[in-house]
Amino acid sequence: MDYELRPATCDDYTYCYRLTKRNMQDLFCKHWGGWVPAEFRKGFVVENIAMVIIAGKRAGYLNIIREAAFIYIDNIQLSPAWQNQGIGTSLLNRLLDAHSGISIRLTTFEDNPAKRLYERMGFVVLENHGMTVKMEKTAQQDSIPEPLTRTG
Repeated sequence: MDYELRPATCDDYTYCYRLTKRNMQDLFCKHWGGWVPAEFRKGFVVENIAMVIIAGKRAGYLNIIREAAFIYIDNIQLSPAWQNQGIGTSLLNRLLDAHSGISIRLTTFEDNPAKRLYERMGFVVLENHGMTVKMEKTAQQDSIPEPLTRTG
């Protein structure tokens, strides 16, 4: 599936809010007792967000935070119409390729179906907090060539 990424603007807030609430409300209610609008507002920093655009329309977004030692995926959401079509995998591959020299981390609910995707992509659990897990895909290390030796 072809998609583009574009920087988010303040005008994308309502779309991102509604999409995240639609996708995550059941898990938030189950584990945290409900949806907290102020928490979403606090995490919505347009400089960290790229909108997923398919056929000229918003199809989701990716929110990443660049730390000194790693990239943190704060949120990745796709519209239900675009889920299970390889777009999430493509977004993660694109992110991993662009930042292959640095570890990438995320936190997800233990029972979030997306956790299986993260595991397939090579993310491993760093910390288990009961209902949530912090996962990491470590930086790809360039292979060090064997030293050349002379014979004879």
